[in-house]
Amino acid sequence: MKITHFILGIATVAISSIKVMAQTSDDPLATWDKAVLQQANTAEAVTYLTDEEKKLIFYTNLCRLQPKLFCQTVLEDYLKKHPDLNKGSVGLRRTLLADKRSGALVPDEEFTKMAKAYAEKMGKEGKEGHIDFEQRMKPFMKKYMRVGENCDYGNEQGLDAFMRLLVDQSDPVNLGHRKNLLDANFKAIGVAGAPHKTYRFNYVMDFGG
Repeated sequence: MKITHFILGIATVAISSIKVMAQTSDDPLATWDKAVLQQANTAEAVTYLTDEEKKLIFYTNLCRLQPKLFCQTVLEDYLKKHPDLNKGSVGLRRTLLADKRSGALVPDEEFTKMAKAYAEKMGKEGKEGHIDFEQRMKPFMKKYMRVGENCDYGNEQGLDAFMRLLVDQSDPVNLGHRKNLLDANFKAIGVAGAPHKTYRFNYVMDFGG
């Protein structure tokens, strides 16, 4: 019998082509190995994603590939600029410093089409949540044994959306968004952003493995 796992996450926050480039001394990526940066850049050649959607995948992969280094560089730099996220970051730091690594996620075009349709629908209707999640995921259950979804509201920049989901202040008990982002069982990802009637902008991330 096939065992199917559904994992959901939703983050509501205040309205507030990636290329591996030369890093400066104040760049949080300056100490990263270029090979790792390239490994994380699985969406670089994808034509159906925007630059910000690619960044969302890129930062997700960086955190999965080298969580400890991510914590010491990208996360620390971001928290200095966004102190409102420090609440809830203690447990996150502990998790990332344990350096439990997982592989880079690869973009899935069909997943992305579904994420795009859902992000546009929620945006036009001004809604949030995971409406009809199981129904939407049915076409993918022959391909994946495990699927999940994160939704973020109010952030147009890929890095901002990623950090809000990673810190996961909106779900401090279950940490569903963070778990989805770091889940080693997930291998593929679909990402889409769209304008939102209520929150100005929203992202949908769908995961499969």
